[in-house]
Amino acid sequence: MFIIYDFIFLTFAIIYFPYLIIRGKWHPGFKMRFGNLGVALDGEWKVGGRIWIHAVSVGEVMAITGLVKKLKEKFPSYAIVCSTVTKTGSQLAKEQLEKDCLVIYAPFDFSWIVRKFIRTIKPKIYISTETEIWPNLYSALHKNGIPIIQINGRISDRAFRGYSRVRFLTKRILACVNIFCMQSRLDADRIQRLGAALEKVRVVGNLKFDILPETTEIKKTDLGFREDQTLLIAGSTHAGEEDIILWAYQTLVKEFPRLRLAIAPRHVERTESVIKIIEGFGYRAVKFSEAQKGIGDSRSVMVVDTIGHLRSLYSLAAIVFIGKSFAVGGGQNMIESAWAGKPTIVGPLTQNFKDAVDIFVRSDALIQVADAEELLTEMRNLLKDSNRAREIGKVAKQTVSQYQGATIKTVHAIEEILNRHKS
Repeated sequence: MFIIYDFIFLTFAIIYFPYLIIRGKWHPGFKMRFGNLGVALDGEWKVGGRIWIHAVSVGEVMAITGLVKKLKEKFPSYAIVCSTVTKTGSQLAKEQLEKDCLVIYAPFDFSWIVRKFIRTIKPKIYISTETEIWPNLYSALHKNGIPIIQINGRISDRAFRGYSRVRFLTKRILACVNIFCMQSRLDADRIQRLGAALEKVRVVGNLKFDILPETTEIKKTDLGFREDQTLLIAGSTHAGEEDIILWAYQTLVKEFPRLRLAIAPRHVERTESVIKIIEGFGYRAVKFSEAQKGIGDSRSVMVVDTIGHLRSLYSLAAIVFIGKSFAVGGGQNMIESAWAGKPTIVGPLTQNFKDAVDIFVRSDALIQVADAEELLTEMRNLLKDSNRAREIGKVAKQTVSQYQGATIKTVHAIEEILNRHKS
C-alpha cells in the first residue's frame, strides 16, 4: 500500500508544489518537511517517552494550547513534540507552546520521509488534531506499533463528500487509529460512515470551548461611564472595521442617546491610527489607560490601548462585535464574549472559528451578518428589544457550558492509550 499512497501523494505534489512557489508560500520550513531535521530534534527532549501531537495551522494550534499544558501536568516524564504544516501555525505554536514542547514541521506524506521522522522522534503516541488523515504516516505508525488518537475531530460537509468518494481507501487508513475523539454526534456519525469502528468513536466536545481565562471584576464607573449607559464593545478589530463600527454607532446614537462605544483593536500598536479614525468621524477618543478622565457625552469613544482587559470589558457590554470578521478575515475568539453571556455579532469571515460559529448559530446563540447594513440592523434590533438580547446572551453562555469539558475527556483518552501500550 505504501507504493500506492506514494504515487497518489507524488501526483498531488507535482501539482501543488508549483502553486506554493508561485503564491510565495514556499519557506525554509519545507526543508524539514522533506526529512531534513538537522539539529532540531537534539537535546534533553530525547530523555524519556515522547508524545507527538500534530496541529495543521492556526486554528488547530489554538485548540490544543490548553491540552498541551494539561499533558505536561499529567505526564511530566514525557517530552512533547508539536508538528505543524503552515508557517503561521508554526509561528503561533512557538509563541504559545514553545515552553512546553518542541515545535517542528510535519513530514510530507512520502513513505521514506515519514519513516525517518518516526525513527527520529520515536513517539509513544501520535495525536492528530481535528481530522487529518495521512495514509503513509498512519500506516507507518501502525506498522511500528505506535498508537494513534484523533482529537477534536470534525468532518466538514466538503471533507465528508471528498472522503466518501474514496471510502475504500479511507476505511483502511482509519483502521490504524485507536480512538476518535469527535466534537459532535454529527462528526461521530460521519467518521463511522467513512469506516471507523463504532467502539473506537467517542463524542467529547470542542477543545476551544475550554480556553476561557479568568476575568477580573470591573464596573462601568471605573471607566468613566455611568451605570445607566449602554455599552457597545467592538473587540479585536482590524483596519477597516473601525470605520464600519463608527458608521453604525453614528447612526445608532441618534436613536439611543445613552449608547456608548469602546473599540479594542486587535493590535494595541494601532491605537494612534484608531484614534485618528475616531477623530475623523468627529468624536473625541479616550484611551482606556486614561479612563479616569471620564468618557463624557456621546461625542466620546473609548479606545482600549492595553492588553489583557478585553475579557473583563465584555462583562459590561450590552452588545459585542468581534473583529477580523469583516476585514482580513479568519475571525477572532467569540467564545469569550459568549461565556460572558453577551449577545455577540460577527461578520461573514470567520473561517478560523468555523466550528464554534456553526455551534453558536445552530443554537441561536450568535448573530452572523453579511455586511455593514445588516450589522446596523441587528444592532438596532438588539437595542430595541432588550429581552431578546438577554435571551441570546443567556443561550450563548449555556452553549459554552454545554460544550466544555473536552480537554479533560481527551486527556483521559490519551492516558488510556498510553497505559494500554506501556512497554
